[in-house]
Amino acid sequence: MEDPKHLEIVTHLKDHLIVSSELENVVALFKTLGDVTRVRIILALAESTLSVTELTEVLDLNQSTVSHQLSLLKQQNLVKGTRNGKNIHYELSDRHIMTIVDQVKAHVSEHGRN
Repeated sequence: MEDPKHLEIVTHLKDHLIVSSELENVVALFKTLGDVTRVRIILALAESTLSVTELTEVLDLNQSTVSHQLSLLKQQNLVKGTRNGKNIHYELSDRHIMTIVDQVKAHVSEHGRN
């Protein structure tokens, strides 16, 4: 016989877990973070607002690579650009992403990589 408390928990979870569409958005964000170049861009933009040219210099990458990765980050609302004359300067949309990155870094430091 199942424990009534356990059945209550299972029923609660079935009714309250993240809905599929929201979960798909969460997974899409994690997929976006699954690329070293995109994480490097996020880390650079956490320090300063930068143009594509500045990012190419900082990251030692070509312009088309940086622009493509910025486009993917913009699709997830992780970065935003502001036109300044002929250049667009990019910055993090908000600090939430750094909370995620910092938590992952703490987890990796604590548990190492297996």
